Amino acid sequence: MENKVNYAILGCGAISKTHIRALTQVEKAVLYAVCDKEEARAKEAALGTDAVIYTDLNRMLDDKNVDAVIILTASGMHGDMGMRAARAGKHVIVEKPIDISVEKAKQLIRTCEENHVSLSCIFQHRYDADTKALAEAVREGRLGTLNAGCCHTKWYRGQEYYDEVDWRGTRQYDGGGALMNQGIHQLDLFQYIMGEVEEVFAYCATRAHERIDVEDLCMAALKFRNGALGILEASTVAAPGFYTRIDINGSRGSVILQNNAVTEWKIEGEEAYRTQETVLPHRLQLAEITESILEGKPSLVNGREALKVLQVVEAIYRSAGSGKPEKVCYE
Repeated sequence: MENKVNYAILGCGAISKTHIRALTQVEKAVLYAVCDKEEARAKEAALGTDAVIYTDLNRMLDDKNVDAVIILTASGMHGDMGMRAARAGKHVIVEKPIDISVEKAKQLIRTCEENHVSLSCIFQHRYDADTKALAEAVREGRLGTLNAGCCHTKWYRGQEYYDEVDWRGTRQYDGGGALMNQGIHQLDLFQYIMGEVEEVFAYCATRAHERIDVEDLCMAALKFRNGALGILEASTVAAPGFYTRIDINGSRGSVILQNNAVTEWKIEGEEAYRTQETVLPHRLQLAEITESILEGKPSLVNGREALKVLQVVEAIYRSAGSGKPEKVCYE
């Protein structure tokens, strides 16, 4: 690895196109290989590139030219496949969530540390310019004391969405529904900006879909460790589909993000904020991950950072099951 990182894509579903396009825009990244159990899908993903095509994971991991593996398989397979890659000496990048099990995620983190490889998780919206501006304003205390916040994912998914891929909407491989799969992006930003969550109280329901064993609607109240209170909504029943939105209210002002762009910036002593130019966030995150690998330092969304939002998700599901408030366990 000489100032370049050779990446292999594992799992050539729809999201692989986004990752491949992003990698081609990162100067120090090389799309070296793609791997999928279905050869036709692997070939389609690699079309127009020089990527080596694999249909066998073990053979790909034996390839000494592969430096890092981007795992885009079903969420419930992230931990196991990531550990196999780590034991083969490859740096590991997994799509969100890091896994569907907190314990499996912890095993993945330990395995990567024991094998001296890095671990990152894709939460690309932390890299959006407006999100970064808000996070910086909060860190610098410009909003004053944080008092309240709201986090909404008001999306819609038709029945065909769940029917077209066999693992979608299954607790075994998806781990959850509207929260674990869709709302986790905004929840990650919410706790990244507001701080660690102390306690949650939640309801989950399946209201509008058949043949799934996970929720398509989740509502929760959150109490943060800094004393602030929050509301979370994660939905795939908001027909015909709307927006994501995060509201942050502090003692010196408020900021609202809608679809990860600032729509309101009302902070004492500050002028109105102008939304920054949109850049493909996957490219920004993969560029930062590439630099972190080359420099031997943790990435922004490393394994331990990605674990935090999964621990909040786990507490929300526990609360929905118990009918009681549940503490978030960050051990």
